[in-house]
Amino acid sequence: MPAIDNQQTGLSYLIAINGQEITEHNRKTSMESIQSGNDIELHSGKLKRYYKKNKESFNLTFTYLPNTHEKTVDGRKGRDYLNTIAQTRGTVNLSIKLNPEESYETYVCYVNSYSEKLVRRDIANNCEYYDITMGLEEQ
Repeated sequence: MPAIDNQQTGLSYLIAINGQEITEHNRKTSMESIQSGNDIELHSGKLKRYYKKNKESFNLTFTYLPNTHEKTVDGRKGRDYLNTIAQTRGTVNLSIKLNPEESYETYVCYVNSYSEKLVRRDIANNCEYYDITMGLEEQ
């Protein structure tokens, strides 16, 4: 991926959406498996459970996130990019590194929730800061 102007190249990124590196700026990430299955009653009266493919659910939470990548701690995409992704219909490619020594795992997801709260408007620096929660679910 191409380097961003003020990006700190010594820091590795852990999450990318549609090939764009997402900032590590005050981010918390949680991941959860969603199991889905069907219970089938056999002729003998016993129940048998059939498991379908498990889906992954991701929750990204940012606190005090600047709207532009120029103001993030590592120069990677900030609130404006996340808001654009949330407003776009369809799927997104989420690349996530679960272990720093391993390669990225890519999931095809859709945005199932997005909320933001304006925390501060810095007029002198022309920057806004938000608290953001974004939920993604594997398709």
